[in-house]
Amino acid sequence: MSVMHLNEKLHALIEEQLNVRVETTIMKRGWQYYMEGKVNSANEGSHDHLYGFVKGSELYAVILDAGNLRYSTCTCPYMGFCKHMAAVYFQYCSQQEGGHSLAERSYFKLLGLSSASMLLKAKQAEPEVPQSVPAVLPDPGKSASAKEWLDWMEATHGEVWRKCRHSLHALQPLLSSLKGLARDWEKPLQRLHWATAILFVLAQAERAINTVDSFSRYYHEMSFIRMAEPWVEHLYTLISELEPQQMEPKEEAWADDLIAHVRIWASSMEKQLFDWEYMYLALCEKLSESRSWYERELSAMLEISKSEDLEEVNAGFLHTAIGMMYFYDMKDELAIEHFALTSFDRSQKAMYPCAAQRMQEQKWPLVEKWMSFLFERVNKVKNGRSVGPFVTLCRRADLDRPELGIWTDYMTQLLPHSYSELSDHWLDQKRYEEWADLQMLVGARPEDASAQALREISKLAPHALLPLYHQSVEASIQSRNRQGYRIAVKQLKKLERLYKADKDTERWEQYLTGLVRKHQRLRAFQEELWKGKLVT
Repeated sequence: MSVMHLNEKLHALIEEQLNVRVETTIMKRGWQYYMEGKVNSANEGSHDHLYGFVKGSELYAVILDAGNLRYSTCTCPYMGFCKHMAAVYFQYCSQQEGGHSLAERSYFKLLGLSSASMLLKAKQAEPEVPQSVPAVLPDPGKSASAKEWLDWMEATHGEVWRKCRHSLHALQPLLSSLKGLARDWEKPLQRLHWATAILFVLAQAERAINTVDSFSRYYHEMSFIRMAEPWVEHLYTLISELEPQQMEPKEEAWADDLIAHVRIWASSMEKQLFDWEYMYLALCEKLSESRSWYERELSAMLEISKSEDLEEVNAGFLHTAIGMMYFYDMKDELAIEHFALTSFDRSQKAMYPCAAQRMQEQKWPLVEKWMSFLFERVNKVKNGRSVGPFVTLCRRADLDRPELGIWTDYMTQLLPHSYSELSDHWLDQKRYEEWADLQMLVGARPEDASAQALREISKLAPHALLPLYHQSVEASIQSRNRQGYRIAVKQLKKLERLYKADKDTERWEQYLTGLVRKHQRLRAFQEELWKGKLVT
């Protein structure tokens, strides 16, 4: 293949358009096609166009309009910019003077990243500068407090985050080495030290993500969170193993320093990588087993909530934390008062478990208060994130206390958002008539339901499906076209079987006679009835 000189104008035009208009997923698939050698050709044409052919499930012809990417075309069925177009662009780059390296640089640039080869060349080009070996500070030792350890970690390893621009791999050996410093400690103090080390490393990751440009932040966040998952899980395990009521004074002091550190992060108004608020609540729930600690922390949080500088604190976190502490103490009304001062979108994750726990404890007066409070807020926003968990709680409550009709009322008032959950619930409960009424209410047809559900109801309660099929037949006839009439005839045959299964053939004959008379002027419909052998 001959090497061409890059048309800088064409290259710049396409790259600018790709940056603005094309999803990263499409770019990655296009790169995969290019790497697999599926591009047969990529040539520069007139008027800032590129032409190419790509072998997919068949051979696709691609035209790239660099001036305006939306006028680009591909013969594949995908609407909009597709992977075949991206593959042609990368192939075009690889045919230039820079070869594959140019294609690789273009690909990584569009993703907002740097290729390994570019980083290696940049590293080799850097002049070697003699570095002085920093003095290593000795660790504070077993007698030090959590604050002293955090200060030492910051002084000794506080710049490690600078190595984490694209990955958190630099933090794994750091975490292992920090944990190793307490390997010979007693278990209670060791847990607290390890939790401190994990929190320090997570804070380093928070600093690293802030150096990422906004274009690629989302993908880095996903990568960072996945890598940090084992650390976070270990943190929660360590918290669950704490024994607050058996803590020595030194351990209590360490725990106080630790939760104060987490509280600072949880109180921040800035966007964060990890859920520090949930970490605080996990620590708070465990340490509240000690009554003296609980009273101290609650008093401190209430004092902060009355502060004049409340605007500088995340008030949502503050009232969520106070609400949870009142919940731990069985003061649910006070808990609800504080939750009412928070943004429901942020605090609902903490509230749903409160209602679920009271259900498990069979404290139904409290459950009713929580569910009433939650319904008011869910009914205002009505989105999948809120309705789904709430309806799940309603279903659970309806199983335990079916005599309380409020659970069904909540679910029906949240229609159509609760349709799927409510439909499944009534099927599970074998409340077939309510299920059929729900389908009619939302305008669903029998064919929209699962075949398994229809078979089950046809066998156990065929009469429940009759109104649904009646409605479906009328809707098909009202379409006033031949296809609609054919569908109506199919539905009528199923309706006939339902009447026979219900042992009510007399009503079926009356219904069919009335239907034929009602629509006697619809000649095409009468013909379809005759073809279907429903009338003679």
